[in-house]
Amino acid sequence: MRNVDVGNLVGPSSSALVTIQGLDPIYSDFTVAETDLGLVRKYLGGPNVKVQTYSPDDKIPPRLGDLYFIDNAVQPGAGTVKARGVTPNPDRALWPSEFVRVRFILDTIKDARLVPSQAVQISQNGPFVFVMKPDNTVDLRPVKPGQRQDGDFIVIEKGVEPGETVVVTGQLALAPGTKVDPKPYNAPSTASDQAAATKGAM
Repeated sequence: MRNVDVGNLVGPSSSALVTIQGLDPIYSDFTVAETDLGLVRKYLGGPNVKVQTYSPDDKIPPRLGDLYFIDNAVQPGAGTVKARGVTPNPDRALWPSEFVRVRFILDTIKDARLVPSQAVQISQNGPFVFVMKPDNTVDLRPVKPGQRQDGDFIVIEKGVEPGETVVVTGQLALAPGTKVDPKPYNAPSTASDQAAATKGAM
């Protein structure tokens, strides 16, 4: 749509004659919290840095693009840093100026161990999970949690081995050595079936 008509007076200080929007590829603007800058700087320039853009209604799969720009200063009063991703958009499914959700992927962790986030409890001695032993008794296991993932899962960097079963609900009634009657856990998504997890900052 043109901004001026034939006969209008225009000059250097007047409004633009027309606005041109790029659709493919398309930009996704977002911000990074000041508290995450240390983690972001650690991975900037790495091979796994990506920007994943989600449509407002989740009717299309998320689009994976590249980091195009990150500002060199924190915005005063906001405590955030501006960033921009550039994403392929050949079918024009994403539209300029619409609201989207962005996931800033910094690295990929191969063979990550994921557990439902509610399995991780906090005590005076730090984070822990209850792990079920072969005789259906539970053991209290200190763990080192990592990045939270989509689908309400969390990476366990240390403390749980592949194939072990963790308690997800009812931890308040448990103590080391308690015998339990295990029931299947209905995961909210298929994130636990993935062999890789992403480390991100939002």
